[in-house]
Amino acid sequence: MKKIYTSVFILFVLSVFCNVTYSQTLSKETTQFIDNLLNSSYPEKNPGISILISENDVPVYKKAFGMSDMESGSKSDPENLYAIGSMTKQFTAVSILCLVNEGKINLNDDIRKYIPDYNTHGKTITIENCLTHSSGIPSFTELKGFDKIYDKKLSKDEIIKYFQDEELMFDPGTDFSYSNSAFFLLGIVIENVSGMTYEDFIQKNIFDKAGMKHSYFGNWEKKIPLFTTGYESSDNNSYAKASYFDWSWPFSAGNIISSTSDLLEWNNALVNEKLIPVSLLKKAWSPYMLAGGVNSNYGYGWNVTQLNNYTIIKHGGAINGFLSDGIYIPERKIYIAALSNNSGKSPDEVTNKILFKILNINDEDPVTVYLDKSAFDEYTGAFEVNRGGGRLLKNYSAEKQYRFISNGGDSLIMSRTGGGKSGFFPYAKDKFFVKKSGKRFEFIRNSEGKITALKVSDYPVTLGPADICQKVNVELPSERKEITLTAESMKKFEGEYELQPGFILKFFVENGNLYVQPTGQKTLQMHPESENKFFLKEVDAQAEFVQDADGKVNSLIFTQGQKFECKRIK
Repeated sequence: MKKIYTSVFILFVLSVFCNVTYSQTLSKETTQFIDNLLNSSYPEKNPGISILISENDVPVYKKAFGMSDMESGSKSDPENLYAIGSMTKQFTAVSILCLVNEGKINLNDDIRKYIPDYNTHGKTITIENCLTHSSGIPSFTELKGFDKIYDKKLSKDEIIKYFQDEELMFDPGTDFSYSNSAFFLLGIVIENVSGMTYEDFIQKNIFDKAGMKHSYFGNWEKKIPLFTTGYESSDNNSYAKASYFDWSWPFSAGNIISSTSDLLEWNNALVNEKLIPVSLLKKAWSPYMLAGGVNSNYGYGWNVTQLNNYTIIKHGGAINGFLSDGIYIPERKIYIAALSNNSGKSPDEVTNKILFKILNINDEDPVTVYLDKSAFDEYTGAFEVNRGGGRLLKNYSAEKQYRFISNGGDSLIMSRTGGGKSGFFPYAKDKFFVKKSGKRFEFIRNSEGKITALKVSDYPVTLGPADICQKVNVELPSERKEITLTAESMKKFEGEYELQPGFILKFFVENGNLYVQPTGQKTLQMHPESENKFFLKEVDAQAEFVQDADGKVNSLIFTQGQKFECKRIK
């Protein structure tokens, strides 16, 4: 196994850094495809996107769509600046490697060497563990109560104190869970080792050397030229300015503001060895292997995976009102950078399609194969969810969650705790997919041929390892029974209930039915199952209204994968 991995690694290195020449223009047909895709995805009156595609270090496509500021009517511009969110992590990772190159840091060093007072709970957490999300440190963005303090300015010490006493989720190096906390600590390491602020270190050692003249650090008090306004989806398919947050929190995990042009300068500086030697870049762009030889699909600040003999080096970002995505294909020297001020639409929905088009890869769903209805029976059951979105479930939910598989006749039917139902179609033995989702599923059998688990991955790139959901002895949920209530009896539930700051559940009665309007989402009908309990049919979610001794409704308990106590605010 070790020899095979070494051989693959050598091939990967050669493919990343060899000089291969391809066309430096896109065909008219490809250009038209991209134009049509982006025009339909980011209409001119909606928050927009700036996108750049380069080949051999030179731009071959550079355009913008939609609006940069809806209040002033400003259209998006290719040179607009956006908050890039977690794409900042790659800058933090390379800064650490700059210090490694100078002999000031060793990747195997315990972080307590540079942050002596940090609580590692008796474990050795290395610099490399932090770079690869294998530290076991829970991400502070998922901790209970974070939403209530994200708008408060805190010192770095105060933020560390907020998360450091949380128990580790696993022994360092044995598993993967995406951690903003770990990358926050790396920023502190950079400051303590270099004697500079994180921002000054990045400016001197990356921005200046790479020629990134239009990149900054988040600061609401400073006017940044061409910086777009971030938007979130609001009621009735409209948009509202993104909710406020304080820039002290993202720090080295997500506080850079940049443009697609500057991100190209960044990528070019990396591949042309302007920042770190090729030997260190190879490490950053190689998947970290967890204990037991499990591929994490993640290097140092980048996702790393293989697709049709191409290496995909990719990372996105998300921060209030902004989304980002960056992809590099070393075999073709193709770079794609997409920055958006529309947090309601993920840019990788378009970057993936563009990638498939340029590489001539079929992005259609797999072809469904026929299975007799009786053949579906052995796949049914409950499978316990372990992770989602790169994070272990235990980081963000105290409740267990499951994927429920049932026989739907023409297909399997899958539902997830807190989610809706989807058709689950076979395309090979033990392999299934959900249409238009990018999700791939494979049932795992033991030596006796019995199904014991369900492997869940994303196509084309999975953040972290695939989720292995063990089959458990839990009954499939039964259909909820709806009862009839009068409009008058439901009037007392009308009002606004706060699920979290900025996210409101608005309940109202109309035409004899109770409806809920979540902030930024479509209105849904609530169906009564008792005098104060209601459920949604679209997804696995329930609302239980809580009345005091006088019969007044002051709160509700909303359940969707986990329980939320929502106070009535209006």
